[in-house]
Amino acid sequence: MKIPRQVRTKFYALRALALVLMLFAGAIFIWRPHEFGLRSFALLAIFLGILIVQRSNAIVWRQRGQAVDKWSPTGAARRAGPLAWTLTAMSLVACGIFGLFMYIDALRGGTHVWPVYATFIAVLALAATSGYVAMRIFR
Repeated sequence: MKIPRQVRTKFYALRALALVLMLFAGAIFIWRPHEFGLRSFALLAIFLGILIVQRSNAIVWRQRGQAVDKWSPTGAARRAGPLAWTLTAMSLVACGIFGLFMYIDALRGGTHVWPVYATFIAVLALAATSGYVAMRIFR
Protein backbone atom coordinates (compact mmCIF):
# COMPACT_ATOMS: atom_id res chain seq x y z
CA MET A 1 0.00 0.00 0.00
CA LYS A 2 1.32 3.38 -0.97
CA ILE A 3 1.51 5.95 1.80
CA PRO A 4 0.65 9.53 0.79
CA ARG A 5 3.44 12.08 0.64
CA GLN A 6 1.94 14.20 3.43
CA VAL A 7 1.94 11.25 5.84
CA ARG A 8 5.53 10.33 4.94
CA THR A 9 6.62 13.94 5.45
CA LYS A 10 4.96 14.06 8.86
CA PHE A 11 6.50 10.69 9.77
CA TYR A 12 10.03 11.79 8.90
CA ALA A 13 9.58 15.21 10.53
CA LEU A 14 8.49 13.59 13.79
CA ARG A 15 11.39 11.13 13.63
CA ALA A 16 13.84 13.99 13.03
CA LEU A 17 12.40 15.86 16.02
CA ALA A 18 12.78 12.76 18.19
CA LEU A 19 16.39 12.38 17.02
CA VAL A 20 17.16 16.00 17.91
CA LEU A 21 15.65 15.49 21.37
CA MET A 22 17.70 12.33 21.91
CA LEU A 23 20.90 14.04 20.81
CA PHE A 24 20.13 16.95 23.11
CA ALA A 25 19.57 14.59 26.04
CA GLY A 26 22.75 12.67 25.26
CA ALA A 27 24.76 15.87 25.16
CA ILE A 28 23.40 16.88 28.56
CA PHE A 29 24.28 13.48 30.02
CA ILE A 30 27.82 13.70 28.64
CA TRP A 31 28.69 17.35 29.33
CA ARG A 32 26.80 18.00 32.59
CA PRO A 33 26.50 14.62 34.34
CA HIS A 34 26.40 15.95 37.91
CA GLU A 35 23.57 18.47 37.69
CA PHE A 36 20.32 16.90 38.82
CA GLY A 37 18.05 19.48 37.21
CA LEU A 38 19.61 19.10 33.79
CA ARG A 39 19.63 15.31 34.06
CA SER A 40 15.92 15.38 34.90
CA PHE A 41 15.30 17.63 31.91
CA ALA A 42 17.30 15.26 29.68
CA LEU A 43 15.33 12.27 30.96
CA LEU A 44 12.12 14.12 30.16
CA ALA A 45 13.47 14.81 26.65
CA ILE A 46 14.18 11.09 26.19
CA PHE A 47 10.65 10.14 27.24
CA LEU A 48 9.22 12.82 24.96
CA GLY A 49 11.33 11.49 22.06
CA ILE A 50 10.03 7.97 22.66
CA LEU A 51 6.46 9.27 22.72
CA ILE A 52 7.02 11.14 19.45
CA VAL A 53 8.38 7.99 17.78
CA GLN A 54 5.35 6.04 19.01
CA ARG A 55 3.00 8.67 17.58
CA SER A 56 4.80 8.70 14.24
CA ASN A 57 4.46 4.93 14.04
CA ALA A 58 0.75 5.20 14.84
CA ILE A 59 0.25 7.68 12.00
CA VAL A 60 1.74 5.26 9.48
CA TRP A 61 -0.11 2.27 10.92
CA ARG A 62 -3.42 4.12 10.67
CA GLN A 63 -2.68 5.03 7.06
CA ARG A 64 -1.91 1.40 6.22
CA GLY A 65 -5.05 0.25 8.02
CA GLN A 66 -3.12 -1.82 10.55
CA ALA A 67 -4.26 0.10 13.63
CA VAL A 68 -8.01 0.04 13.92
CA ASP A 69 -8.41 0.97 17.54
CA LYS A 70 -6.35 1.04 20.68
CA TRP A 71 -8.98 -0.99 22.52
CA SER A 72 -9.50 -3.67 19.87
CA PRO A 73 -8.84 -7.31 20.80
CA THR A 74 -5.58 -7.27 18.87
CA GLY A 75 -4.56 -4.09 20.70
CA ALA A 76 -5.52 -5.60 24.05
CA ALA A 77 -3.34 -8.64 23.39
CA ARG A 78 -0.31 -6.38 22.87
CA ARG A 79 -0.73 -4.35 26.05
CA ALA A 80 1.09 -5.18 29.24
CA GLY A 81 -1.20 -5.70 32.19
CA PRO A 82 -1.39 -3.53 35.28
CA LEU A 83 0.57 -6.10 37.30
CA ALA A 84 3.55 -5.80 34.96
CA TRP A 85 3.47 -2.00 35.13
CA THR A 86 3.15 -2.10 38.92
CA LEU A 87 6.07 -4.50 39.30
CA THR A 88 8.18 -2.35 36.99
CA ALA A 89 7.39 0.78 38.98
CA MET A 90 8.07 -0.98 42.28
CA SER A 91 11.40 -2.31 41.08
CA LEU A 92 12.34 1.18 39.84
CA VAL A 93 11.56 2.62 43.26
CA ALA A 94 13.53 -0.21 44.89
CA CYS A 95 16.52 0.62 42.66
CA GLY A 96 16.37 4.21 43.82
CA ILE A 97 16.03 3.35 47.50
CA PHE A 98 18.77 0.73 47.56
CA GLY A 99 21.00 2.92 45.43
CA LEU A 100 20.57 5.63 48.05
CA PHE A 101 21.42 3.14 50.81
CA MET A 102 24.52 2.12 48.90
CA TYR A 103 25.52 5.77 48.49
CA ILE A 104 25.03 6.47 52.20
CA ASP A 105 27.06 3.39 53.08
CA ALA A 106 29.83 4.53 50.73
CA LEU A 107 29.90 7.90 52.48
CA ARG A 108 30.38 6.13 55.81
CA GLY A 109 33.27 4.04 54.56
CA GLY A 110 31.52 1.16 52.78
CA THR A 111 31.51 -1.29 55.67
CA HIS A 112 28.31 -3.14 54.74
CA VAL A 113 27.83 -5.31 51.69
CA TRP A 114 24.06 -5.79 51.84
CA PRO A 115 23.20 -2.52 50.01
CA VAL A 116 25.24 -3.73 47.03
CA TYR A 117 23.42 -7.05 46.92
CA ALA A 118 20.03 -5.40 47.37
CA THR A 119 20.75 -2.90 44.59
CA PHE A 120 21.91 -5.71 42.31
CA ILE A 121 18.71 -7.69 42.91
CA ALA A 122 16.57 -4.57 42.39
CA VAL A 123 18.37 -3.84 39.10
CA LEU A 124 17.82 -7.43 37.95
CA ALA A 125 14.13 -7.16 38.82
CA LEU A 126 13.90 -3.86 36.94
CA ALA A 127 15.61 -5.34 33.90
CA ALA A 128 13.28 -8.35 33.89
CA THR A 129 10.03 -6.44 34.37
CA SER A 130 10.85 -3.56 32.05
CA GLY A 131 12.06 -6.04 29.44
CA TYR A 132 8.75 -7.88 29.68
CA VAL A 133 6.77 -4.64 29.33
CA ALA A 134 8.90 -3.56 26.37
CA MET A 135 8.44 -6.92 24.66
CA ARG A 136 4.68 -6.73 25.12
CA ILE A 137 4.58 -3.24 23.65
CA PHE A 138 7.01 -3.63 20.75
CA ARG A 139 6.49 -7.20 19.58
